[in-house]
Amino acid sequence: MIDNRFIHCDVCKTKINLRSQIGYFDIPFNLHCPTCQTHIYGKLIINQEKIGIKLEIDNAYSENNEIDSNETFYSAELSAEFPTKKMDIRSLGEYDLSPFLRNSSFYGDNLKAIKSTQDSMQFAQHFEGRWKKLKPYFDLFWNNQNALLYPKLNSELKSYKFIPLSKVSNELDASMALHQLLITTTGITSALQPGILNDYIEISKLLLTSNNTLEETQKFANSISSEFNSIEKKAFKLIEYFSKIYEQLIPVVALRNAGCLNNVDTEKYGIMTTNFEELSDFYAKSYEWILDNMNIVIALNNIITRNDYNNCANGKSYDQILKIGSKYKKLEYINDLEPFSTPTHSLKNRIRNAIQHFDNDIDYISQKITFTDNYRGNTNQESMYLVDFAGLCVENFSIIIYILELIYQLRKLSYQSNGIIPSFILKDMPHSLNNKTHVKIGRNDPCICGSGKKYKKCCI
Repeated sequence: MIDNRFIHCDVCKTKINLRSQIGYFDIPFNLHCPTCQTHIYGKLIINQEKIGIKLEIDNAYSENNEIDSNETFYSAELSAEFPTKKMDIRSLGEYDLSPFLRNSSFYGDNLKAIKSTQDSMQFAQHFEGRWKKLKPYFDLFWNNQNALLYPKLNSELKSYKFIPLSKVSNELDASMALHQLLITTTGITSALQPGILNDYIEISKLLLTSNNTLEETQKFANSISSEFNSIEKKAFKLIEYFSKIYEQLIPVVALRNAGCLNNVDTEKYGIMTTNFEELSDFYAKSYEWILDNMNIVIALNNIITRNDYNNCANGKSYDQILKIGSKYKKLEYINDLEPFSTPTHSLKNRIRNAIQHFDNDIDYISQKITFTDNYRGNTNQESMYLVDFAGLCVENFSIIIYILELIYQLRKLSYQSNGIIPSFILKDMPHSLNNKTHVKIGRNDPCICGSGKKYKKCCI
């Protein structure tokens, strides 16, 4: 369904057609008056139950006058789910595809376009409601309120039979339960490219390929275990922030997850729903968090490649990383060819520096962002389209999930190295041991699950 209405700029009275593809979500918009450059912004509020549409707008007013079929006017396409044509001049008698119908051309297949778009919506539809319930559980976990947490998690798990945990009796159980609930019930994976979470898990398993790497990883995990809670708390604040701006990113997420983002001609098409100020704030904050935790990626590369978490690729030591004053210099310790670096290849320090240290401006007509640095009489500029910048924000979110997956695996190893065993293993032990939540097992002892493997090579 297309909603056509006209607005007039408060300043110069220029007439602008809002040509809106009505879908599941409200449609925020940001545009500049093509005559006087006044920033016009607002939202089309979609009432699905009453099938009604309400326009909220600033710096313009709505007035639907009679329009001659041959009269030309500026037109701005709006859609919460699909890329839209940038502002152009058209007439009512001029035929054009709707954003919905045009969307399939970016994918090359209509069914693929529909499925990818629907899949990308799941995070917007599920995260907020589920997170309201899960966040108190994480708070209890971080604050060691186990007596309160375990019964709540045991009750919660009964609703999700696909999660292979029968009982939460210790810190490791709780960590595993919370991780599974987060990944499987919040829609968070719909914001990630298909299969990418499995790729992250497979990368983390590289540390279990030999005795040396496992021992060194447990050593590293124990050395930073006091930081796990703080790292996770800050990450979840960023995930909450991302969820607030996510509806602006659905067209980009859908195309990116289908591998079709490069099919969009960014000269002609963009995303009118996106607020650059909100995106740039998320990008800068998420980039800072990623840089804060790049030492984890570096340490794991050191372990898998050189069997020593303190031995970096450039000949420096891990301890030197912790003393670096400028966080972006951590990237100099990253060897792109080493396995744990792979998910971080998109990091673009020049964009991060531009956002934080350059003047920036966006033209919402062309949707081009310009970063300008005036230093000692020299002017340097960098520019990119809003669609491309939105893609970088989504990529930062993906890297956050990657680092959280590494933290989860390190946390598990730290618990296990201290003799904490999952309850699904404990339930099969003799009764005298079954009542204990901390059982010390030698790393080279046979695993108590009966696999025949050594404990250090199993049940992790």
